[in-house]
Amino acid sequence: MLNRQTPRRNFIRDGLATAVGVPVATLSGGGLPGAYAFSADRDFLDPQISAQIERERTWAFFRSFYDDKDGGNAADFLSHFVQSDQVVYQDAVLNINFFGYNQIAAALSGVINSVTAKFGAGKFSKIFHVTGDMRYGAVAEYVDLKNTFYSTNGITIQTLFDLDGGLVARDTDYWDSAELGLADIIGPADADGVAVPFGAVHPGGVPRSGPAPAPPGSVELARGVTGRLSASAEMLEAVLELHEALQAGSPSNIASLFTEDALYVNPLIHQGPVLYGNYNQTIQVRGRRLIRRLFETTGGSLPDCRGSKLLHVVGGPAGGGFEWKAGGAYRTTGLDRTGLVGCTALDFHDGKIQRMSVKFDTLQMDAQHSD
Repeated sequence: MLNRQTPRRNFIRDGLATAVGVPVATLSGGGLPGAYAFSADRDFLDPQISAQIERERTWAFFRSFYDDKDGGNAADFLSHFVQSDQVVYQDAVLNINFFGYNQIAAALSGVINSVTAKFGAGKFSKIFHVTGDMRYGAVAEYVDLKNTFYSTNGITIQTLFDLDGGLVARDTDYWDSAELGLADIIGPADADGVAVPFGAVHPGGVPRSGPAPAPPGSVELARGVTGRLSASAEMLEAVLELHEALQAGSPSNIASLFTEDALYVNPLIHQGPVLYGNYNQTIQVRGRRLIRRLFETTGGSLPDCRGSKLLHVVGGPAGGGFEWKAGGAYRTTGLDRTGLVGCTALDFHDGKIQRMSVKFDTLQMDAQHSD
């Protein structure tokens, strides 16, 4: 019988060591918060085991990251960032940009302290999904709760991270303002009871605009802001293959890249008025067959398909994601009216996509700004 006092991770670690025939010491040690510092050389492991190890490491880091944010621990939260002038924080919907650790620390600690002072600990951010590789980069999905920034609803945010030495080098947020009620979208936004009121996202109903370049700005395809590689060769190859299929608009080719039980998430799947639920409710379909049917029906109108441009890739064999810029019919949309931008998170299983989650501001697709 398993001793009740045996830590779950120790039990899993010992079992894994036995399964692959390596010393327990190879899999143990200090390192990232809440995770084992697994050996960087994992060629002796089955690829799926290696991928699971990386998922555990990545989850551990970002649970710590968002737990510190949610708990109001500003100093601990900021300890997850590289202390460099090259570090970047961005919001791709509101056109917010902070450059350098000092600017980021001042801004984000102020926000965390304001939310915690108003609501107490545990009332800010709830993480629900992460995919990526601590050696390169990752994409996290979480909810900033109602009344942190907006009074009508919380917002489900997808954040792309460049990583350097196991710390955050770039943090760029993508979300859909249609999750909010009309008061927070077009105004007048109600600031009563809101910790850090941002005001209406698209005042008067006209899509927000800003100077070029809009976030993410000028980024290299597979290299982060501090010069480190942001994606493994396997991840880059997989994203290039997916993007080629999306560009071609071939439902069969797109569907062939997914597992049989894959989950596909896209805010455009939501039917109905604004103010839809957080945690990706009503915006997902399950299964390769339905994913193919969706692309047969809507592929030509999705902004990350025909005419889109691949901007930046992060992650490794287990998963990660990429940023893209819309083109074609949407080339005059987005903050700087050169095409709206978005982010896609990818989880892989045995070389195929097991989960694909797309995030962008659907209200930047306004017809008056597209062909």
